[in-house]
Amino acid sequence: MKTVLSMQSNVVYGYAGNKVSTLPMQLQGVEVMPIHTVQLSSNTVYPNYDGIVLGEQQITRIVNSLEKIGVLASIDAIISGYIGLAEQGEEILEAVNKIKHYNPNAIYVCDPVMGGDINKGSSLPRNIIDFFTHQAINQADYITPNLLELQLLSNIEITCFNDVIKAINALKKPHIRGILVKNLVHAGKTTDQFEMVLSTQSHNYHLARPLYDFPHRPLGVGDLICGLFTAHLVNGKSQLMAFELAANAANHVLAITKQNNARELAIIASQDWIKNPTLQYQSTPFSL
Repeated sequence: MKTVLSMQSNVVYGYAGNKVSTLPMQLQGVEVMPIHTVQLSSNTVYPNYDGIVLGEQQITRIVNSLEKIGVLASIDAIISGYIGLAEQGEEILEAVNKIKHYNPNAIYVCDPVMGGDINKGSSLPRNIIDFFTHQAINQADYITPNLLELQLLSNIEITCFNDVIKAINALKKPHIRGILVKNLVHAGKTTDQFEMVLSTQSHNYHLARPLYDFPHRPLGVGDLICGLFTAHLVNGKSQLMAFELAANAANHVLAITKQNNARELAIIASQDWIKNPTLQYQSTPFSL
C-alpha cells in the first residue's frame, strides 16, 4: 500500500483541500496522512466563514514526531496545497527534504494555491506568493497550477493557448517531471469545454471535457485532481494515464454534482466513479 502525506487546507462543511482529496485517494487504495495547514468552517466564498491557521513550527513538530515513530520512510509522495503562512511553506520544504532522505523515491507534488480567478488575481500576502514562485517550484517534482497560478509562477501574462505554452516552457527545469495545468479557462482552444494540459519532460498532452454551468461554481475541483493524479502516480500509473484518470474522475464528480443541483462537490455520491472512472475523454499530444 502506498502512502501520501498531504499538507493543505481543510474545511468542516463542504469539500476543499484535504477534505476533498483524502477519500478519493483512499478509494485508490492509498494511505493518506493529512496535515491541515488551516482549519476552516467552510470555504471562503461563504459569508462569515471562520477558522484557524496551524501555528508556526507546528508542521515541523508533527513531522518530527512522525520521524520518531519511524514512518517517514513509508511515505511515497508529499502534496502541498494552500498555506496560511509563508513560514508554513519553509516547514513544508524541510519536511520534503527529510522524507526524501528516508525515501529518495518519494515525489513532491506542489499545488501552488494562490487563487482561482485569473481576472481578480491573487489576494494572498506577497511572501506566500514568493514562496511558491521562488522556493517551492525549485524543489517540486510535479506542479499542478491553475491558469492564474501558471501566470504568477512564470511571470508571463496569459491570454491565449500560445501564452500557456510560453509559460510552461518558462517553468520547465530538469528536476520537474511534470506540469499539470488544471484549467485553461479563457486561454484554451475553445470556450465551450473545460480544458487541461499535462507537460512532462518528453511529451505534452491536451484534454478537453464538458464545461458545466453552475449558479455557484463548486470549489475543490483542483484539489481533487491533484490528489487523484498523485494517487495514480504512486500506484504505478504512467503520467499520461494518471492525468486522464484524474480528469475523467473529476468530470464524473462534476456531472453528478450538476445532476444533484448541489453547491458542494458530490464526493460521496460519486465514489464509485472516482474509484473506477471511465476514460470517456482522452488527451491528444501537441508540441511546445
